[in-house]
Amino acid sequence: VDLAASRDGVDADTSALFELLAVAPQQVQTGGGVRCEDDVRRRLEAGASRVVIGSLSVTQSGLFIDWLKLFGAEKLVAALDIRIDEQGVPWPRTHGWTESGDRDMWVLLDELVAGGLKHLLCTDISRDGALSGPNLDLYTEICSRYPGLELQASGGVSSLQDIEDLKPTGS
Repeated sequence: VDLAASRDGVDADTSALFELLAVAPQQVQTGGGVRCEDDVRRRLEAGASRVVIGSLSVTQSGLFIDWLKLFGAEKLVAALDIRIDEQGVPWPRTHGWTESGDRDMWVLLDELVAGGLKHLLCTDISRDGALSGPNLDLYTEICSRYPGLELQASGGVSSLQDIEDLKPTGS
């Protein structure tokens, strides 16, 4: 994730990212600051295997679905940063966790999956950086509700055991 591009948008210096894409022998998934179709296209043409779309996949889900059709579902990842409320409902957060989405994660995922989403990167932000272990219940429920979705679980991993514990969730 290019954090500077996430913050600075079109003013960000993304030259290091494109230098990496030019020489990396492995597949690279990249995100951060993707705000328009040309941002996606430039990264894919430079060699990115997938482009991760965060806030825009929440705030402009229709546009994101258009991109799924344009670039192909294998080339895009929706990145959802989730905060779980007092009732246990997961809500997407956007713009560096400062704003809440206008619908819960389940409603949003219903729309995105119906629109062709195949790859999801989900971060339980209450666990991100806390080294408290991943939210196994959340990731199990996502995989149960959307069995065709490829889930990248994020937040809380602090050991190899945490990674082992994720295996049965389907993520």
